[in-house]
Amino acid sequence: MTLSTPYLTTEFDDFNGVILHCQPNQICAAEFEIELNLHIQNAIKENKQLVWLTIPHAQARYIPLATERNFEFHNCLKDEVTLTLSLKENTYVPFIPTYTIGAGAILINEKKEVLVIRERASTSPAYKLPGGHVELTEKISDAIVREVFEETGIKAKFSHLLGITTKHPYRFGKSNMYFICKLDALNHTINIQDTDEILDAKWIKVEDYIKDKNNHHFNRQMVEALHDKQGLALFDTSNIQAASPKLETFFCL
Repeated sequence: MTLSTPYLTTEFDDFNGVILHCQPNQICAAEFEIELNLHIQNAIKENKQLVWLTIPHAQARYIPLATERNFEFHNCLKDEVTLTLSLKENTYVPFIPTYTIGAGAILINEKKEVLVIRERASTSPAYKLPGGHVELTEKISDAIVREVFEETGIKAKFSHLLGITTKHPYRFGKSNMYFICKLDALNHTINIQDTDEILDAKWIKVEDYIKDKNNHHFNRQMVEALHDKQGLALFDTSNIQAASPKLETFFCL
C-alpha cells in the first residue's frame, strides 16, 4: 500500500521500486527525517527493492539526512538531485545517463562549398562544422537545425543522418556520442546570431577545406568521406500504432 505524508508522497513503479515525491511546502529537518523513516519502513513492509528520492534545489539541506540512511547519488540536474536506496542485496539500479549527445552539420551549397565556423574561444585557426549540444528532450534533427541557425544565421532543413562517432571518456566521466547530419540550406547569407560563441562562419570549397592542414584531421576526414553521401533518413512513425510522439527514428530507405 502506498503511503502519503505531508511532505513526501509515494508512487510504486513497474520494477518493484518506490518513488518518493517531495512536496513544495516547507518543513523542518526533524519532520523530514520522521517522514523519510516512515517511507523506508513502509517500502520494506511492502517488500520493495529500491527507493528513489528526488530532492529539489530549494530543499537541498535534506540531502545529508538521506545519505545518512545509505541513500546514494544517482543523477543530478541543475534544479534537483536524485538518490537511490537499495533495500535488498544485489538490487538492480537502472543506469545513470552514460552519454552526452552532440550533433554536427554538413551543408553543401550549389558551388560545392561546405559551411564551417570558427569558435571565439578557440586558440587555433581551425574551422569546424557548425553544431553543438543536443538539449534535454530535444530531437537530434531539431537540435542541429537550431545550432546551425544560431552559429551561422543559415536556415536549414534536416535531410539525412550521415554518421555517428563516440568518444570515451569525454567530460565529467561520461562518454560522448556525436551525430553527423546532412542539412539543406534554405538561404545562403551568413549572419551569425551567437556572436559571443562564434568568431567567424564561411562557405569554403570542399577540396580547400580538406587540404587545409590548419583544420583538424578528423574534421577534414569527415567532410571528405561524407560530403557526397546520403545516409539514413527520418522515418515517419505517426502511422505506427502505439508509437511514442517522442520517438525519433532513422532508417536506410
